[in-house]
Amino acid sequence: MLSDQDALVCAPAPSLSAAPSADATLRLKFVIEETVAAVFAVSPAAFRGPSRGRAPIAFSRQVAMYLARVVFGLRFCEIGRVFGRDRTTVAHACSLVEDRRDDPKFDRLVDLLEGIILRQRQLMAL
Repeated sequence: MLSDQDALVCAPAPSLSAAPSADATLRLKFVIEETVAAVFAVSPAAFRGPSRGRAPIAFSRQVAMYLARVVFGLRFCEIGRVFGRDRTTVAHACSLVEDRRDDPKFDRLVDLLEGIILRQRQLMAL
């Protein structure tokens, strides 16, 4: 049974569309990982490792988890399951990325990533 805190963080994120199916969620993860890995110049395989890895890998994974939340409206629990992380790790990642968006350059980068991933979602009909 979910505690009150778990229920809160596992509630759906604000979204304009319905959350994707489990199969679509895995495809979304692939799209997000490939896009973020290309932008941050890290290996997509590094996202899948069980450890945090070097700082650039950990940060790019945090951005990927943030995008899963913002672009697709996935819950922290769902994102954690897809990325092999705990929901609190996802919440922390989203908080870190949101704080960094105060930097105009980083904010623009995240805006561009959101647009690219949204377009890929449309093309894939996810």
